[in-house]
Amino acid sequence: MTDAPEKTLDRIRKYLAVAEHPGTGAEEAETFRERAYKLMATYGIERAHLAAAGQITDELASFPLVVDKTHQAERILLLTAITSAKQCRVLQWKLNGKTYLMVSGYQSDLEAVQMLYASLSLQMIKEVAHVTPAGRKSLVTARKSFMAGFASRVGEKLRAANKAATVEAAHVEGRSTDVVLRDRQAAVNDYFNRMTPNTGTIKARKVGDTDAYYAGREAGDRADLGGGARLGSSGQRALNA
Repeated sequence: MTDAPEKTLDRIRKYLAVAEHPGTGAEEAETFRERAYKLMATYGIERAHLAAAGQITDELASFPLVVDKTHQAERILLLTAITSAKQCRVLQWKLNGKTYLMVSGYQSDLEAVQMLYASLSLQMIKEVAHVTPAGRKSLVTARKSFMAGFASRVGEKLRAANKAATVEAAHVEGRSTDVVLRDRQAAVNDYFNRMTPNTGTIKARKVGDTDAYYAGREAGDRADLGGGARLGSSGQRALNA
């Protein structure tokens, strides 16, 4: 890949836009989704290699998010699935009744996280509006289960795209891709732990409606994937996929 970073990101955005367009057929949409997944994964690995070789600056950084109360836990679950696949970390804390998130990682990966979260959160909310409960399950339980399945499948697809791109990049001169990515993850973890030393973890919630959960995973199959200060310890939780 030889395009400038912004040009590459613009191509990814255009692929996602075509796939999302209501006039795009199912097969064509899938083609553009796969192009977006692959290009984003390849872009991330290329930036990682260039940074490791000292040819570009790809610094560790953070960006904040405020999550509203509508499907809040499920939005956070989706973000966690995305950040885990893109080698980033997430911190959650509450202040004055609001829920905040801080995403930490390398700048090139943070760009991907922001793009994916903006697109996928909208898709998830649109899809869940059509969910109906099975049997005696409540609508709330069905919707929560659906969104859990959606986030789970999206995370799997992103990791699969990353794995394929890693295999393709194995021939790159210099350090192996596996070593470069492992070192980057270790650096992200160290950065995150230094900034937020006093954190706990949030346990995964049980799925209440398995039918809705698998419906959410099917929706995830259709999905278009295409900086911060140290915080006080009160109310902080590190999120793990």
